[in-house]
Amino acid sequence: MKHSTLLASALLALTIQSPLANAGNNLEPAPQFTAKRLNGETFDLSSYKGDKPVLLKFWATWCSYCLEEMPHLDATYDKYRGKLEVLTINVGFNDSVRNVQTLFDEKGYKLPTVFDADGSLTSQYKVIGTPTQVLIDRDGMVRMRTHLTTDSLEAAIDAVTQGS
Repeated sequence: MKHSTLLASALLALTIQSPLANAGNNLEPAPQFTAKRLNGETFDLSSYKGDKPVLLKFWATWCSYCLEEMPHLDATYDKYRGKLEVLTINVGFNDSVRNVQTLFDEKGYKLPTVFDADGSLTSQYKVIGTPTQVLIDRDGMVRMRTHLTTDSLEAAIDAVTQGS
């Protein structure tokens, strides 16, 4: 079996074996952070608490699944503008700001992005593979973690944005 096939199988097994949604008393508070976006603006997760939910996407330009999901994420960003804050976090591992900017320029993406050069955010959120999406509700609690964009993620986004 090729290395890439083994990695894809491991990610699929991880996705199937780990619970995708946190329920009931299993909710955990999202680790708080402040970071500079590529456009120079500051992102402070705590400023969204009580206001609107946040979707974090950990990704890399060399990750084929990440690249496949980017158009969907860009559409989600447009669809929920004002109701959901979307932030992409490039994991920084074997990547560069230049690669991110080139991709965004080629594809026309306007997604707010942080480059995690030292891996601190990736570590803080215990990301073990890309892509990883983390959905945080208005109360600052992690509602869902998933490796792939699924109907379950769509339903969870719809649920946390209701009433916005």
